[in-house]
Amino acid sequence: MKLEKAIIVSLIAHVVMIALLAFNFQFSKVEVNQSASNNAKKINAKSVNAKNVEQLVKRIKQKDIDKKNKELERLRKIKQQEEQSRKKRIAEEKKLEETKRKQAESERKRKQEEKKAADAKKKRIADEKARKKKIAEDKKKKLEQEKKAKAETERKRKQKLAEEKKRKEEEARKKKEAEEKAAQEALERELDQQMAAEAEALASANNEFVMSEVDKYVALIKGKITRNWLEPENAGFCVFRIRLAPGGLVTGVNVLSGDKLHCDSGQRAIYKAEPLPVSNDPDVFEKLKAIKLTLGENSNE
Repeated sequence: MKLEKAIIVSLIAHVVMIALLAFNFQFSKVEVNQSASNNAKKINAKSVNAKNVEQLVKRIKQKDIDKKNKELERLRKIKQQEEQSRKKRIAEEKKLEETKRKQAESERKRKQEEKKAADAKKKRIADEKARKKKIAEDKKKKLEQEKKAKAETERKRKQKLAEEKKRKEEEARKKKEAEEKAAQEALERELDQQMAAEAEALASANNEFVMSEVDKYVALIKGKITRNWLEPENAGFCVFRIRLAPGGLVTGVNVLSGDKLHCDSGQRAIYKAEPLPVSNDPDVFEKLKAIKLTLGENSNE
């Protein structure tokens, strides 16, 4: 840009110089025309000078043109070189930019690949960590399950042993209870048999005692009634059912059979003889509270 400005300034300076020379030439020509009448010699001299000047101007112009052309050619070449340099620079800049772009792209790809590799490594580490964690968890879970299974097996085994022990204890208890029950039942049967035998013997003895006591008190009752009875002179008899209360009181007399005289006199004798003799023994009294008694010919009955 600076070189172009310098060339432009140089061209402007040459143009100004040429203009000034042309102006001086015209001015000199006017002066020659004005003084032509006064001094022809001067005119001729000036005309020659003007021609020389014109030729000089032409030569200067030609030189300036040549110089200008050379300068323009030089400038063109410079401009061409500059354009080539510019194009080369632009090409180099483009190439540099492309190189930079490629480097940047390569760097971007490298960083992308590094990031991808880092992400892959991170993922691989995370996956490995997760895998190890899962393995550890699975192992822990398996150990817990095995421990739980062993504990459950042990619990069932102990429960089975406890149940078996309980069953055996229950069987032993039932067996012992059955044996004790059988022994107790056998003992009770034996005791029952003994008691039955004793009761039978006692009952037999008591019955003999009661019957003997009953016979004794029946005889006493009959004797006391007989002592209070005015027996009719004619033959006859009367059978009574006498009901007695504790203490010998007569609660009722029923005539079962016989003649009227013996029955009426005998009934009066029964009431007259009370209280009749009775036993305080309940078993004996039980037999005496309703006795059958005959007065008269059949008094032995």
